[in-house]
Amino acid sequence: MAGVWWFGLVSVGMLAAVLKTQRGRAFFRLMHRKVFAYFLSRMVKKYNERMSSFKEKLFEDMKTQKSAVARNLRVLEIGVGAGANFKFYPPGTHIIAVDPNQEFDKYLKKNAEDFGDIVLQQFVIAPGENMAAVPDESVDAVVCTLVMCNVSDQVKVISEVKRVLKPRGKLYYLEHVRAPPNTWLYSLQNWIDPVWYYVSDGCTFRSEVFKHLDAAGFSQVNYQKFDAPLNMPLVKPHLMGTATK
Repeated sequence: MAGVWWFGLVSVGMLAAVLKTQRGRAFFRLMHRKVFAYFLSRMVKKYNERMSSFKEKLFEDMKTQKSAVARNLRVLEIGVGAGANFKFYPPGTHIIAVDPNQEFDKYLKKNAEDFGDIVLQQFVIAPGENMAAVPDESVDAVVCTLVMCNVSDQVKVISEVKRVLKPRGKLYYLEHVRAPPNTWLYSLQNWIDPVWYYVSDGCTFRSEVFKHLDAAGFSQVNYQKFDAPLNMPLVKPHLMGTATK
């Protein structure tokens, strides 16, 4: 047991020494992005297994939307990660992938090849709060799943979504959110969240994105709150729906 403690102390000391230099911090950020991309690309497969029926229901309306525009849809996905949603898109969908982590590139290309009915048109390395590389009113739909819990400014992301959407375009979203007030889970989320934020690369259990969607000025907002069939109680409260420009 003493050996484990010594190993931990030495590891922390080495990490502290590395982070003292600019080059060390740059190396740490690079390795963090690579490791995060690797593990997330695997974690989302497990999430999809449990949430597949919900995603199929969410994206069902894309087929109707494709028929309405009478051409292949142009979809922008924020926080695309490894491309876990590609399998749910209608055939012929052209995708603009947006993510601040460039290390997802190879996973995106692999998923695009596995689901050959979709076209990975562009990979924009940027946060959802600043998608300046995407022109105004240029996409039919925006997709956002498990992203709003991890952004620095939800209002700004939603503003960017409205900017890039064409008139009558739709935002499709699936997010874990804050539990209802006056519940034990609400209290637990509040208690753990300050630590979880640092452990999970900025994720929060206390997202209330539904409030910002209601106030964003969409012509129509539809969503449902439900408990997801996940093993971790802290992320069971979910929100799923669409918002039409």
